[in-house]
Amino acid sequence: MEIPSIFLNRILSEVAKKNASDLHLSVGSLPMVRINDQLVAMEGEQIVTSETLNKIISSVISQEEAVKLKEDREIILVKEFAGSFRFRINIFYQKDLPTMSFHYIPGSLKTLADLQAPKIFQDFFKLNSGLIIIAGSNNSGKTTTAAAFMEEVNRISSKYIITIEDPIEYLFVNKKSIIEQRQVGRDVKSVTAGIDYCLVEDVDLVYIDEIKKEFSSAVPLILELAAGNCLVVMEMNADSSIRAIEKILGSGEAKLSNEAVRYSLADVLAGVVVQKLVSGRHGVNLAAEVLVVNSAVKSLIREGKIYQIESVMQTFRNEGMISMDKALEELVASGKVKQGDIN
Repeated sequence: MEIPSIFLNRILSEVAKKNASDLHLSVGSLPMVRINDQLVAMEGEQIVTSETLNKIISSVISQEEAVKLKEDREIILVKEFAGSFRFRINIFYQKDLPTMSFHYIPGSLKTLADLQAPKIFQDFFKLNSGLIIIAGSNNSGKTTTAAAFMEEVNRISSKYIITIEDPIEYLFVNKKSIIEQRQVGRDVKSVTAGIDYCLVEDVDLVYIDEIKKEFSSAVPLILELAAGNCLVVMEMNADSSIRAIEKILGSGEAKLSNEAVRYSLADVLAGVVVQKLVSGRHGVNLAAEVLVVNSAVKSLIREGKIYQIESVMQTFRNEGMISMDKALEELVASGKVKQGDIN
């Protein structure tokens, strides 16, 4: 039996070399990698056993992380291998057996142009306050886009930036800006504690990655932070602009019927970008829904008529708005993807 650490280092090196985005290790199966959105078995490798997987888990997690895994039966963390390969790791149990997935984090940050990000981000650079939501499903590239946005701010502006992440994925080097990255559970006790700190700190931009456990209590603080002299970039798991807004207004105390919350969100929300990655003829393409919060959108949010926002997006195309359906149609029309590529 091969030493688990050697086995892991070899297949992770292959993941990086093949430009794969993910590796999945499940008991009873060959290692599986995702290349251009397709899952492919790593032929020639050994079948993953429970013993091997448990030894791999023991080799990559700390004592503190082991306690958390035992209590929660799942954990998400970021680790570096061979000094240069960085991965976000999900460990969880199914049928009482361990399972691991690794998501490759490239060593160098991509630019917004590299990512084919929508032009609306150029307008976001001009904002000194407000709320920007970057949304999408898992593995839609929203964290990569958020990182590219912050790196561009870092390159062109003198800003004080604080990130609140769980875990920290991309690492930044200070350029014109100062970027302080705080990991929940290690550098700050909770998401709400991190936002509380920002409310009294001299900060220009705050990035908050997807909130998993404190969403209801964090929303009022986020709205308060965005209403001050601070720009907030918030990541969210949502498949449309409407759904993202509904999640904020329907979270815990912040119910849709709460007029104060609706008015507060209308006042601070600057825009929503919802992402979807689509594999095509020459690799992966980004489709993006864009909502620009103009006076018409603000009025609908205040009135609780969220369902009418889609029609506003069609009316104000000249302002850069586009629905996801239309964005996907344009990808097909461009020849980059075929209709059958769209799930």
